[in-house]
Amino acid sequence: MKKKYTFRHFMIVDGKRVEIDPTKVSRIADGCKLLWANISTGKEHVLVKKGK
Repeated sequence: MKKKYTFRHFMIVDGKRVEIDPTKVSRIADGCKLLWANISTGKEHVLVKKGK
C-alpha cells in the first residue's frame, strides 16, 4: 500500500510560527525548493543557474 504524506513549511515571524508555501515565497533558499521538489515528485532534481 502506498503512503501519502503531507508536508507543511513554517517560518518564525515576530516570534510566531507562520505556515508558508515555499513555492510562493521568494526568500526561501533554493536548496529548500530542491528538497521539496525531490520529495513531492519522488524523482531526483538538480538546480540550474539561469543565463543572463
